[in-house]
Amino acid sequence: MLNIRQSFRDELVALEQELLHMGTLTGTMVQEAVEALQQSSTVLAQGVLLQDDTVDEMDRKIEAQCIRLLALQQPMARDLRQIESALKVITDLERIGDHAVDIAKIASKMTQEFYLKQPLLDLGPLSQMALSMVSRSLEALVRHDLELAVKVCEDDDAVDEAFKILREELLTMTQNNPSHIFPASYLLLAVVYLERIADHATNIAERVYYIETGDRKTLGRSGPNSEAI
Repeated sequence: MLNIRQSFRDELVALEQELLHMGTLTGTMVQEAVEALQQSSTVLAQGVLLQDDTVDEMDRKIEAQCIRLLALQQPMARDLRQIESALKVITDLERIGDHAVDIAKIASKMTQEFYLKQPLLDLGPLSQMALSMVSRSLEALVRHDLELAVKVCEDDDAVDEAFKILREELLTMTQNNPSHIFPASYLLLAVVYLERIADHATNIAERVYYIETGDRKTLGRSGPNSEAI
């Protein structure tokens, strides 16, 4: 029985590593999509689009792993929460990959339709904040780190504030220069996608809290709002 239990724990660790691998790939896609936008690079944008199928395949593979563990094992309460959360996390990671593709498509359109010598604004800081949240939420997941999970959720407030500032900058640009209306509109979509990526990272961090405590909580600077499961 002890060997069976250890084998099950090993499979859960392997599951966490698969989630980390998927998260690393989607994070790379986001970074390259933003670089494509900043550098007006159709090559980088196309590379992001080509990775979308790989993310979808990872999604299916991890889902099958979870279903197999549920069907063939007898997970205890915490293990059950971990498998259930993995199914939720792959959805968030898949959506992060989708948003990377969305940004890459914007980069392609802007390169083809506009001839700007430099970007209208710098998306680097916002993208790095969002990517840091994704990376640290996955780190919290594999390390079972509640403190880090809470910190990730708190950082979402800073992303929201950066989003509002960039949105206002873009709106001001369109008011001051009508020729910027269309490129600024594309960039605003990219800013929205980056903000949503941070939201997905927050979702992952909140799943860590659920795994470790059995409580589902909305975490933030103002304090958690508890909803017992």
